[in-house]
Amino acid sequence: MKQSITTAETLKLTTCQWQQTKKAVHKLFDRLGKILSKQKLSEQSLLMMVTLLFAVLSKPVIGVAQDTPPAGIAALELERSRLCVPVLTQLDALNFRLQPLGIRTERLRQITDAIAIEDRTVMDSLNVNDPTEAAVRDWFLSDGRLAQSFVDTNQQTIQQQRVVGRELIKGTVQATLEGIQSEAQGLIEEAGDFGAEANSCEGAILIRSAVIEVCGSEQNLICDAAKPANSDGAYRFVDSPEDLWDVQEFRPWTSPGPLQLGPEGQIGGASTLAFARQGNVLFSVAFRPDIRFRTDMTPEGIQTFQTLLDSIGFEFDHPELIYAPALEIRATLPEPLAEEDRYAIHFGAIETGDIIWGGASGTGAPIEISILLTPIHIVTLTQGEPLELTALRSLDDGSTEALFSLGLTPVNQVSATQALLAYMATQMPQDLNLLVPPRDY
Repeated sequence: MKQSITTAETLKLTTCQWQQTKKAVHKLFDRLGKILSKQKLSEQSLLMMVTLLFAVLSKPVIGVAQDTPPAGIAALELERSRLCVPVLTQLDALNFRLQPLGIRTERLRQITDAIAIEDRTVMDSLNVNDPTEAAVRDWFLSDGRLAQSFVDTNQQTIQQQRVVGRELIKGTVQATLEGIQSEAQGLIEEAGDFGAEANSCEGAILIRSAVIEVCGSEQNLICDAAKPANSDGAYRFVDSPEDLWDVQEFRPWTSPGPLQLGPEGQIGGASTLAFARQGNVLFSVAFRPDIRFRTDMTPEGIQTFQTLLDSIGFEFDHPELIYAPALEIRATLPEPLAEEDRYAIHFGAIETGDIIWGGASGTGAPIEISILLTPIHIVTLTQGEPLELTALRSLDDGSTEALFSLGLTPVNQVSATQALLAYMATQMPQDLNLLVPPRDY
């Protein structure tokens, strides 16, 4: 969400405040438990859950053959590896041209930081043959003389001179940075469109034999890396598509922090993320507050958020903003791997039917969704029930077959999600009022 104001107090939740927020967890969950024990599911929530159950699991599910690679993975991954060779070759060439500009940009940002805090230790490293760095060195020398003069005379006009000089040199560095950014953008535009395959190639694990087949005698980063002797290169390879499905990675739920402003004024932070990978299928879930401007929503959407906040006992009164606990989910499944026709995201085993989302396969795009959590699913998440994604196929007899599944680790799930939920209920409304102060109407 973009910030609507350009100046806002930067929030820093102290360790003491964060510990106090964690202590609110037990009180919060006692309240949630009482709410849920008395609450009847709203008609809207009940309809949503029933619709998902009928759409995804009309009959009991046949179990997942998890150890067996999906039936279509060999053809898909071999084709991906072949298509990725020219794409990655072009990307490598572009990165090679961009690298000096990136290094130069980072150098100028370090110099900008040194100017801001008057860190003169950077002077010895400044290149006098570079016009911008030479100008910065001259400024440091001049500013040093002015600083000494102010100490000797205590004349406020000298301080004003220093402020003007600092802003001028910051403008010089910024102009150089903008020139570099413009040059980089020109190189990117010159390189052209890398095609739809670019997203599926970057970071992908490739089949070595398919890459070597396409490379032939060509020599470049990707082709050289595919040679067995260079297995420690920038790219990852396996020897066969079947080996690819054996590659698994799990990252536990991250520790949440408070809301904070991003570099472009957007509100970020206040989230906890878990990640899993099997082969080239990446599955990530972030638990966070879905914060929105009311002007960007329909009256029905605002009412949905407010009803959810009321149902879990959260109080938030801001004329411009509203929020609700949500999951942001992403999975790299643009095409079916095993002739599945849909996917389900659920808590626990697929056979239990505790499904929070269902959608069609073969859309040609990754799954990218945001789901508002019902009170029941908030409790389920914060009690550590693991989340899974399952690929499903409808059978001729009307039943549903589970083809493969990818689950997140529950490590740190309870502590991370409970601490974040308590923060949403206690400190976060105050932080939002500081970041986006309510306007007088």
